[in-house]
Amino acid sequence: MPAPAYDVLLILHIASAFIGFGSIAIGGWAASAGRRSGDPAGEERVVRFFREGTDWPGRVIFAVPVLGLVMLLVGDHPDIGQAWPWIGLGLWVVAAGVASGLGWPAERRAQAELAAVQAGGSGRLPAFTEACTQMERAAALITVCFVVVVTLMIWQP
Repeated sequence: MPAPAYDVLLILHIASAFIGFGSIAIGGWAASAGRRSGDPAGEERVVRFFREGTDWPGRVIFAVPVLGLVMLLVGDHPDIGQAWPWIGLGLWVVAAGVASGLGWPAERRAQAELAAVQAGGSGRLPAFTEACTQMERAAALITVCFVVVVTLMIWQP
């Protein structure tokens, strides 16, 4: 494959990783702020983050392995036979599984609980805090996976 086309794939791969995983990390930061807040319905940054809707930038993580595999298949280097891309893919599977199974469901619960708190249901605050705690923990684990994978992709042992 011509170098410019490969470079475009590389840029898209890196950009999708930083957009997707960055969005998840920001979600963890927002969850931390929501968890620590005594009145999350009164904090604009918490209300703005937890408005109803899907975290589409976070879903960009699903483009990361697709672009990475295309790069392995069309690149000049025989990296496909080495361990580091497959270890990276395995860690991506862990991160995507945690996001899909824990992080995003917790985010949806936090959105619903915050909407209930805003509607006058202050008794729902513990459920909001619990959802934020789960979301924060999921984001921390996902971020650790991301840092390890980035290190692996740069080092390429």
